[in-house]
Formats: sequence, C-alpha cells, structure tokens
Amino acid sequence: MPIDQDISVIKTIMMSMEKSHRLHIISAILAKGDVHSQTELIKRLKKQTIDVSQATISRDLKELGYTRAPIADGSYRLVKIADSEEHIGLLFKLGQVKLVSAGNILIIKTRPGNAQAVAGAIDRARVEGILGTVAGDDAIFAVTKNESIAQKVMKDLKRYLE
Repeated sequence: MPIDQDISVIKTIMMSMEKSHRLHIISAILAKGDVHSQTELIKRLKKQTIDVSQATISRDLKELGYTRAPIADGSYRLVKIADSEEHIGLLFKLGQVKLVSAGNILIIKTRPGNAQAVAGAIDRARVEGILGTVAGDDAIFAVTKNESIAQKVMKDLKRYLE
C-alpha cells in the first residue's frame, strides 16, 4: 500500500475518533438539560478544547436527535426527541399552535418566531395529506389536495395539542 494511502487511512481513523469523542462530550453537556442554543454549546465545547463550527454542531445535534424547542418562559432549549412525531407534538404544545382551514389550505398559527421550526418538523415527518408548507414568522400555510383532506389533516394535527 503506498504511503499516501496509509496517511489517508490514518487521517480517516483519527477524524472518526475525534467525532466519536465530540459526540460523547456533546451528549454529556446536553444531558444536563440547560443548553439554550448552538452558540452556547459551541462555547461550552471550547472550554473543553473542542473547536467546531456551527455547521458541524448542527449535524451533530441532528445525529444525536436533539432540536431547539421553545420552553414555557418563552426562551429556547436544546432537547432530545425520539422521532418526528414527538418533535411535532413538542413544537405544537410549546409553540401554542392554533389551526384553522380555508378550503384545501391549513393555516397553522404559532408563537412569533416558531413557524419555521414547526413547518420544518411537519415537512420532515411527511405528514400524510400535506403536499407542502410555507412558513413565515408566526404562520404556516400547509397545502392539501382538497378540503376533505385538509379537514382530516387538521383533525390529525389537533391531537398534538391535547
């Protein structure tokens, strides 16, 4: 095996070990439950001599199953979610969602600043019946094929508010 290939293999192994260590440290920090943003997490990692970019943290959080969610006092916290359904439920409850329909369009009202997160969760969950979403700051338009499907989807989504 040429020396260039040996070096490449060694670099790959080292990067894998660094990532594994970083994910372990991130999990330990987040297990305490008091991290409110990716920026805060990056600062805590730097204190442990782990220097990473926001993009890397974003990928790591996704891999570990964490998301930024609003909490009761109006601030945010990084929280672990089991699956996309739990993610929608969490965002609906904490984002104080209201649902109305107009024909084949669902209008989903959220607290200011939460619409993008809720729409993203709906899109990732591939909610049956929703063809697509468009989100602003505090409102989402979710398009369905027809009015009857919109009513069914609205009923399905309302269960997250219970």
